Amino acid sequence: MIAHFSSALRRLVFLLLLFLVLGVGWSIAAFMGRPEETSSPFLLTVSHGAPFRQVIQTLAKKGAVSDPETVIFWSDLLGLARSVREGEYEISPEDRPYRILWDLISGQKYYRKLTVPEGFTITQVAARMTRLGIGTMDENLALMSDPAFLHKLRVPSSSLEGYLFPNTYFFSRGSTSREVLEMMVSRFWRVMSPEWQSRLSAQGLTLNQGVTLASIVQKESGTRKEMPLIAGVFLNRLHEGMKLQSDPTVLYLLPHRHHLRAGDLKIDSPYNTYLHEGLPPTPIANPGVEALRAVVYPTEVPYLYFVSDGHGSPAIFSRTLPEHDRAIRRIMRERRAESDRNTQ
Repeated sequence: MIAHFSSALRRLVFLLLLFLVLGVGWSIAAFMGRPEETSSPFLLTVSHGAPFRQVIQTLAKKGAVSDPETVIFWSDLLGLARSVREGEYEISPEDRPYRILWDLISGQKYYRKLTVPEGFTITQVAARMTRLGIGTMDENLALMSDPAFLHKLRVPSSSLEGYLFPNTYFFSRGSTSREVLEMMVSRFWRVMSPEWQSRLSAQGLTLNQGVTLASIVQKESGTRKEMPLIAGVFLNRLHEGMKLQSDPTVLYLLPHRHHLRAGDLKIDSPYNTYLHEGLPPTPIANPGVEALRAVVYPTEVPYLYFVSDGHGSPAIFSRTLPEHDRAIRRIMRERRAESDRNTQ
């Protein structure tokens, strides 16, 4: 009798262990298994106070969780269900349930990405912000030239042109235009160190003049290697009292054009450096770190002129106007020859 009871007990213990192992295995599969093949990326919004069960069931409907009840059971048992944070989460088809749960607990929220390329103007930045749902075009442009906002950000200009540092930024859904612009200007100030500001001052440039020159260098340069050389040429012209004669400063007045026409050089504006000496009153774009560095550390050159073909080829630098004219004629001949080859 005792032997029979002992045998039955052993079988019971064995079955319990078997069920336990199977249960743990099933639970591990529920947490570690791949999502369904048909699932696709989606945005999950977790509201404040949303029931954990509701969140997991939403994930299950989207195909991101294959066994919601097991996930709910173990999450409740381990106290994880009470730790989920509100916010937006981007769920990828490659995410395992345990990875999703970890993100929900740690608050890894979904962020919108805003990329500001080097040489973008504030109008282009405002347009990208608007497409991401960050303010309207009018609101963004108005804020970029708001005197009180500029004063708060320590920007010594009439707008944020030149001070929205080119980079890739990530923002949550609730970010405002003010917060986005503050982050970009904050990045500018991290790059424009006190040492760099001192070097600009030693060259006889105010901060705004230095950023303005950097924006022109950004637009004029075909390669980063040329930037310090071009900065050196423009500084030479400024010191000689010569007009900068920079096409991009005039094109700044013509945002939908890429090339100047003869009549454009007669536009009466302080941005027309063919008519007016010195720098324009404000930057003409947002320069990147290499353009800023080129003005802070320009190459000392004997040149007063340069010309490029506008297609990325190295610029031709000249000391005198006759040399410069010959360089222009050379580029014109090369352009005509290329055009003839393309039409054959």
